[in-house]
Amino acid sequence: MGVIQEKVTPEFKRWVGYCEKNKKSQIGTYDSPEDYKKNAGTGNYTVFAELYRSKTGINVQGQPWCDSFFDTVLIHLFGVDKAKALLGGFSAYTPTSVNYYKQMGRYHKAPQEGDQIFFHNGTRIYHTGYVYSVKDGIVYTVEGNTSSNKILENEGGCVAYKQYPLGWSSGKKRIDGYGRPDYSIVETYQEGFVLAADGKRWWYQYKNGSYPSDGWAYLTEQTSGSSGWYLFDTKGYMLTGYQTAPDGKKYFLCPEGIHEGQCMVTNDQGKLMIAEYDVMAKKYLLN
Repeated sequence: MGVIQEKVTPEFKRWVGYCEKNKKSQIGTYDSPEDYKKNAGTGNYTVFAELYRSKTGINVQGQPWCDSFFDTVLIHLFGVDKAKALLGGFSAYTPTSVNYYKQMGRYHKAPQEGDQIFFHNGTRIYHTGYVYSVKDGIVYTVEGNTSSNKILENEGGCVAYKQYPLGWSSGKKRIDGYGRPDYSIVETYQEGFVLAADGKRWWYQYKNGSYPSDGWAYLTEQTSGSSGWYLFDTKGYMLTGYQTAPDGKKYFLCPEGIHEGQCMVTNDQGKLMIAEYDVMAKKYLLN
């Protein structure tokens, strides 16, 4: 399995059911959004536009968001520079996004998983989504700013699963083609801690692109070269401060500095019990 199956497709799928909000104050953040259905409205206010603005400087809040949804997921997964290289540039205007792919020679008529699908309404490219599967003559998608009630609906206000026969058309509407990001750009990873999209939290990336989550991992901090145990939440973000681990015991994880996140075991009252970890013996050395 590659980066498409391990990271990209699951990230798009996790947003299915999310609906735009009535007000900007109701959206939350990409990593901590308001409940998907709560305050669902027609204002085009989304967590995607907020992260998109903070990372690209392009403000599309309150505007149709099918295209910015696609861009934002890649920005979240791979950072601004790599996402821009994957897409050819940033734009929430679908005709411009198609032109970026064409300029890179990466616009196709036959789909595959990981592609960005584009629809034409007889006048211009006007809607887009993510291809998560192609099977038995059907292309399956995740689309933003749409509805699950119709085969194609570009103003439904939510993220939904859709599906189409290959070569689908209906009246003037049709599948125009597929933009194909060059995922080889992100198939090779540098191992180490990576700053999250919020600019505050950290996660750890292995050389194969995977990352630890929901438990402990013994890792090397690349800047200092020191090694130690780190605790990660279910989403893969490193925890700091006093934490209760999955084993039910309390631990103290260095809150800042080059040793941020490294573990020091405490008793139930929070008193430190150990100072370092013996790699050869694979156990902690008690004070």
